Amino acid sequence: MSPISGRKPYAELFESLQNELVRESASGEESKYKGIVNQVYLNELPAMLPEAYLKKEAFILTAADYTTGTVTVGTGTTNIIGSSTSWTAANSSNFLIDVSGYNQTYRMTFSAGTSLTFQDSLAWTEASGSGLGYTLFQNRYALPTDFSYMVKDSPDSPNVVYRYLNNVKIFLTPWTNEEYDRQFTSNIGSIFAYTVRWVAGSAYLYVASNPDDADNVGYGYIPVLTQLRELTSGTATLTTGTSLVLTSAADMTVSLDTARTLYFRNDVDGTGSASQWFKISTVTNATVATLSSSFRGTSGTGITYTISEISQWPERFDNIILYKSAWIVDVDKNQVAKWGTLLSDSISAGLTTESKRKRGWTLKNFPGMRN
Repeated sequence: MSPISGRKPYAELFESLQNELVRESASGEESKYKGIVNQVYLNELPAMLPEAYLKKEAFILTAADYTTGTVTVGTGTTNIIGSSTSWTAANSSNFLIDVSGYNQTYRMTFSAGTSLTFQDSLAWTEASGSGLGYTLFQNRYALPTDFSYMVKDSPDSPNVVYRYLNNVKIFLTPWTNEEYDRQFTSNIGSIFAYTVRWVAGSAYLYVASNPDDADNVGYGYIPVLTQLRELTSGTATLTTGTSLVLTSAADMTVSLDTARTLYFRNDVDGTGSASQWFKISTVTNATVATLSSSFRGTSGTGITYTISEISQWPERFDNIILYKSAWIVDVDKNQVAKWGTLLSDSISAGLTTESKRKRGWTLKNFPGMRN
């Protein structure tokens, strides 16, 4: 029995699809099945299943406003000079500045403890002045690199982005980018609304009002799904009863996303549904990995192996990937009814747990799946 009985890494999915479900014997066809599995994984499942299965929780730390000292501004200059200021990258860089008595806000880049530079090649267009009060504040915060979009939220009943007040979650109202722009001010206070905006390819959380203190703001988001991959180049050296895996391939850290869960097998011990998978606990470098348990398969040197990524969806949806892929690849449609029935049954079984939790997801959410 496989040490991870029930889980189907990417390699097992496309091998089982090609060799056991569709029974494609022609050589050189493996890439087609890899592509179909990734198509279902990246595009079909997100359309079929509730996004909550992929939801991730994260936090940002807001930055307090900064008002110490005074500033000098000059018409046509590209920077602001501070007096009695102690600016740092942490309290000024990428912050907006509002100078008392003037009309515009500018985003700044930290230069020194008494010097800030305008971003976007801007210059000060208003009158010169010195000994002026000011406020530096941060209205936007970078979101994770794997951020795709925020979990669905409602202006009437917000439930996604929140802060704490007296140990109670206070949810922020979602705004569109247009609403945010119309209602933006330089006011400092408790945040109550947000929007998500992409700037130069990066996602940011914009908040209103502008924070007056450092605070943890939580949120739920859906991560970017990237295609599943495997590594089979070179050979491996294995010893039964130990957890160290040595490979002759020098690209483990390039060909795979080592931040994701990876699994290893000796191909001699079985492929497809007969695979014997072992979870990798750490990837030391491009050629060395450590298993989370001792290897119990065939040992030796020069061994043909596979290291495979797994789906980010829960384990119970692995069969949905298989049956939906089979439904797509059946070009003659000779067994469409069979794949449709198996797919519907897999969805029904996979959603049973959520139904018990009263999420209300049943087969009625997937019309046309059963003939």
